[in-house]
Amino acid sequence: MDIQSFIQSGLLEAYVLGQCNAEERALVEDMLSRYPEARAELQSIERALEGYASANAVPPPTWMKGRIMDLIDTEAPTAPTAATPALKSRSWRWLQLLALALAALAGYWIYRSIQLQAEKSTLEDRIEELQVQIDACRERDQRMEKMEQIVVLLRDRDTRPVALDNGKGTAYAYFNPVRQTVALDIAGLPAPAPGKYFQFWAIVDNQPVSMGMVDLQAVAGWQNLPYLENAAALAISQEDNPGGNATPTEVVMVGNIPAG
Repeated sequence: MDIQSFIQSGLLEAYVLGQCNAEERALVEDMLSRYPEARAELQSIERALEGYASANAVPPPTWMKGRIMDLIDTEAPTAPTAATPALKSRSWRWLQLLALALAALAGYWIYRSIQLQAEKSTLEDRIEELQVQIDACRERDQRMEKMEQIVVLLRDRDTRPVALDNGKGTAYAYFNPVRQTVALDIAGLPAPAPGKYFQFWAIVDNQPVSMGMVDLQAVAGWQNLPYLENAAALAISQEDNPGGNATPTEVVMVGNIPAG
């Protein structure tokens, strides 16, 4: 392997980080002994790693140095040679660099985790805002659709207005036998007494027939009600039961359906 291919192979970086196997380590050390360029590149990598570790260092725990020194003392050669102090110093240096690199990496991942959590929270808030807007648009569309239906009903010549009088005011329902539609203008109704509920009735053959409960929160202030073909009059009663009763308890408004 020529020197340029060797430098570009990544083996020097792996050697510095202690990730070479025995064969790769032998090759690196052989190239270092033969080529000044290889030794210069190794020094450059070491300086770069030291600079990165210093710039991103998070101080390691105070107990780490003691543990590492104990490990070095335990593994020290029983017959030291003249080169032993230098080797020990080099080993401690690389262990320091490795500890700094690991601490920097841990610090980065903690920072990134916090950053991602903040981004997630911001995204969830934005989704919630968009959902509110979607709900508002849907409600507006429903209101517009309802109003279009009411406009068509009111313009129809077959629609008969039914005045529901309570002696103090008048509300209106609209009865269309051709469309078989009954619509109640909620806005014209008085408020029920506290704890009371309005129930709507059709008078068929002089008998009240329930057409359901009045929904005071109906979309666009209009409520569609069941159509009964032979109804002669419409009425509203006031009930204690929110689900209504089989017969009216207190009739508060009533009006005859005009003849066609």
